[in-house]
Amino acid sequence: MSEGTFRAVVASVLVCAFALAVVIAGGVLLPRSPSSTPGASIVTSASLLPTPSPAPTHSPGPAFKASVIGVGQIPSGGTSGNTLVLQFLETSIAAIPSAAGSFRVTLTDDAGDGTTVGFAGMPLVEAPGSLGASVTRIASNVLLVSILGADPNNVELLSIRGLGINASKTAALGALKAQLDGFSGSLAAGAGDMLVTPGTVVPSP
Repeated sequence: MSEGTFRAVVASVLVCAFALAVVIAGGVLLPRSPSSTPGASIVTSASLLPTPSPAPTHSPGPAFKASVIGVGQIPSGGTSGNTLVLQFLETSIAAIPSAAGSFRVTLTDDAGDGTTVGFAGMPLVEAPGSLGASVTRIASNVLLVSILGADPNNVELLSIRGLGINASKTAALGALKAQLDGFSGSLAAGAGDMLVTPGTVVPSP
């Protein structure tokens, strides 16, 4: 091989080596595209974030249902035993908002007269502490039932015991009526049904 040919071969080899080095360097220095591997991805979708459980909300409709265990017959001009039981049951969980509220229970005779009949005895309240319930006799025939709050996670029952009913000699004979009204605050939705008769006035023996 002549010296000229040898030099040409060496030059060709050097050019190829330089080109290869440029290609390798370019592959190393160029920025890599983001990884498509699921494990290397950062998920920012809001749909995958934990969602807090919603707090119970006030249910539409009546706040409670009312029922009564009556005293039976009341002789005209007399008084029954203290066996009257008034019960008020929340219609569903969170039907009563956790806030203060009140309503009235008004007793009348069969003719709708409230001056001839009244409650006797001392009202006793049975209710969960969360209600903060109390009962006040604001007139001889009217009870004011009040609460301070409610448990949003449980159905609650309020009962009133320890009462009897008296009837004057002028009270109309027949079934008494107990009307619920004056609903306010957290009890503004009212009652699901009216009380059945709490007693019946009959002629004196």
